Amino acid sequence: FVRLVVATLVCVCYSVAIAIVRPYNRVEDDVLAVATSLVLLLFFLGANWTTIFLGIEERYQGADPADVLGFSSLTGLVNSMIALVGAVLIFFLIGAIFAARRVAKLPTFRLVSTKQLPELTLAHGLKWHLFNSHIWSTGQDAV
Repeated sequence: FVRLVVATLVCVCYSVAIAIVRPYNRVEDDVLAVATSLVLLLFFLGANWTTIFLGIEERYQGADPADVLGFSSLTGLVNSMIALVGAVLIFFLIGAIFAARRVAKLPTFRLVSTKQLPELTLAHGLKWHLFNSHIWSTGQDAV
């Protein structure tokens, strides 16, 4: 049980750190990382509640786990956790579809090799980028 509690705490700290630091270049990747961390957290919470439920049944023979957890059977607890995880996954799937449709409509420059946005960084003290484009058929000197 202690390992599950430690895993839950680590998962909470990791989710918060990912949400604050935003380590990925694209917002979609940050959202996906937080979403998967939250789903993992729900699995850990379900495992904790299942362990507590079984511990109450085993240790206190006359006690009803429903008095503590609100679930009269382990099946009800597991089914509610499966439904909750499924609802969260559907929620994030719908959000990802809307985000992908919104991003697909925006006009952007993309790299031919990776089909991703180019990573444009400026050195300290600089203000502008130069995008120099030409057409080979008219000659390289015509910009």
